[in-house]
Amino acid sequence: MQLGGIPLYGFIGELVHPRGMISLPLTLGTGPTRRTCMLKFLEVDVPSTYNIILRRPTLNAFQAIISIYHMKIKFPAPGGVEEVQGDPIQSHKCYIEVVRKRHKRNTDKALKEVPSCKRGKDDELEEEPEAGGECPLKSC
Repeated sequence: MQLGGIPLYGFIGELVHPRGMISLPLTLGTGPTRRTCMLKFLEVDVPSTYNIILRRPTLNAFQAIISIYHMKIKFPAPGGVEEVQGDPIQSHKCYIEVVRKRHKRNTDKALKEVPSCKRGKDDELEEEPEAGGECPLKSC
């Protein structure tokens, strides 16, 4: 594996630096219509519901045509035309998981940004909230 690689932006809404890049064979299809191409993969250390993300260079290497509506990829192979069919139920589960993780991350981030208010004697604040004046917590 080669260390480093081109940083990715937008993968999870942040700048991601890959751990490295590796060339591996990718086989699509089964039996006589399967096809294998050597491709470069970037390894990233981010939580994801996906094992692999196929981008345009991969689709071009396989001369693939995609249909998002049909959740299908078709490409020429030695034994004819091969197709890879997506699973709408699994796709929906992945989508729900991504939404949950993103919601949790945004909630955690928002909680970190809330100024802390500590109670002292006679319920007076020990520290004043940061710029902005009032503490957003009702129980301060």
